Amino acid sequence: MHKDIKPSLDSEASIKREHYLKGVTLGSLGFCTSWAVDAHGTGPEWIEVVEVDLHLQSPDHRLHGKRIAHISDLHHSRTVSSGYLIRCIERINMLDVDVVVMTGDYITYDLRGKYREKVAALLSNIESRFGTYACLGNHDYGISSLPTGRREHLLNGLIHGMETNGITVLRNESTVLDVDGHPLWFVGLGDLRVGDFLPQKAFADVPANQVTIALIHNPRGIEHLGDFAANAVVSGHTHGRKTRLSPSPPWTNNCRRFHAGMYEVKDKKLYVNRGLGRVGRARLGVRPEITIFTLQ
Repeated sequence: MHKDIKPSLDSEASIKREHYLKGVTLGSLGFCTSWAVDAHGTGPEWIEVVEVDLHLQSPDHRLHGKRIAHISDLHHSRTVSSGYLIRCIERINMLDVDVVVMTGDYITYDLRGKYREKVAALLSNIESRFGTYACLGNHDYGISSLPTGRREHLLNGLIHGMETNGITVLRNESTVLDVDGHPLWFVGLGDLRVGDFLPQKAFADVPANQVTIALIHNPRGIEHLGDFAANAVVSGHTHGRKTRLSPSPPWTNNCRRFHAGMYEVKDKKLYVNRGLGRVGRARLGVRPEITIFTLQ
């Protein structure tokens, strides 16, 4: 009997290993496919689920132990497949979280709006007890060379599609959740790079003594939040790169102050997620990420 079972187990392990290696190879080259994610969450897999204890110094123990999933930079496009993102969402749903937050760049440019419609529909499959909340990233606003009216049309189409599919999009806005009788605030800001970063407006209704988590795309935005009541700030944008290319000649590489993981910035915690998707560039050794925060 053992002789009949062992080849089957060996075969399953071999298939998993093959899928993992394909995910690593294509992911490192800048392609995101379903091979990167194990369908059962038992591994091995190229995507990484990062568990983080998030200490918010809340006196109310009803928030302690609550789990928040954080994803960023999906970049749905020809190099980031629907199959891959579906697997990522299934992976999130396996983790049994209370809230999901997303920090922008759901598409890559997307001049016709095709991928905006697709990603909004895909995100409707996310499951959590208290909902899904999102801010915007620079790619979501469209290419700057497009006419303003066209850019706004594409952006509004994305926001409408996400909200129709159950996602709360916070564009310089706040919202409060009732989590087992305790308020938990989320503040979402527009993108810093495109000039839509308005913290005064976003935090206008947030009480100073409430537990508050801010969603921003570009982690440099935390440099503008010193006077605002956020216990923690979550972001993306960097894809884990330690340097960034300057936007004008001579196009030199500059070191990033924040590139991945947890930082302490004055009295605030900043977490930079490496993102799920790619913009077609090689990412040797940098794995896509789902972050799970456990509130403490």
